[in-house]
Amino acid sequence: MKLKRLLIFLLIILVLALLSIFWPQFTGKAIDNNSNNYQKESAFVIRVVDGDTIHVNINGEDETIRLLGVNTPEKKKPYYQEAKDFLINEIENKSIELLRDKENIDKYERKLRYVFYNERLIDVEILEKGLATSFMLLDLKYKDKLINAEKFAQQNEIGLWEKSSDECAGCIKLDELNASEEFFIIKNICDFDCDLDKWEVKDDANHFFFLNDLEAGEEKEYDSKIKIWNDEGDRFFMRDEDGKLVVFWEY
Repeated sequence: MKLKRLLIFLLIILVLALLSIFWPQFTGKAIDNNSNNYQKESAFVIRVVDGDTIHVNINGEDETIRLLGVNTPEKKKPYYQEAKDFLINEIENKSIELLRDKENIDKYERKLRYVFYNERLIDVEILEKGLATSFMLLDLKYKDKLINAEKFAQQNEIGLWEKSSDECAGCIKLDELNASEEFFIIKNICDFDCDLDKWEVKDDANHFFFLNDLEAGEEKEYDSKIKIWNDEGDRFFMRDEDGKLVVFWEY
């Protein structure tokens, strides 16, 4: 009798264990943590919005697609039009393939996708041309390809990575960036004043700071006012009035 009870108990345990494994499939709530399981889907590019956003037709539906892993300049910023023109020339009014990763949509309800055209990964190519910077890579499937593409543009000073030739470019230094207390300090290490009226600083996303003039030897603190710098890691870009790179730092 005791053996029978033990067998029934073990059988119940086995059933519960199997249910815990297969219940998500039964209920349709399975979580797919392997991005390699996603399949490419065909789409037709209706319109390019900007360098990282497009409208496509998928089975008769108009869908907004945000290119994964890249961030291109905002409207009226240097290289905005070049990034947009790149997508227009390469994929507008053409059939492409889309591939999702772990995250499906962003907060703006745009589908997050890699874009393929004739087996070319467009997300990588726009980085190689210096028309975008890498963004929110985390553990993306093509993280290494995206990083290498950006490194190529950075090392060759292409596009957004072209260094400033302004006489003050070698003068202005990032003295401190405090992510927890939300401020950064820049300093003019030269013995002459620098006009930074049209220079700007941005983070990895699209939060901008507009700078003031710095006299010789002067340092100045800029408070974020809202939470900008991510404690876990972020980037600091300083550009001159032509959008050329003065300071780049990441942590």
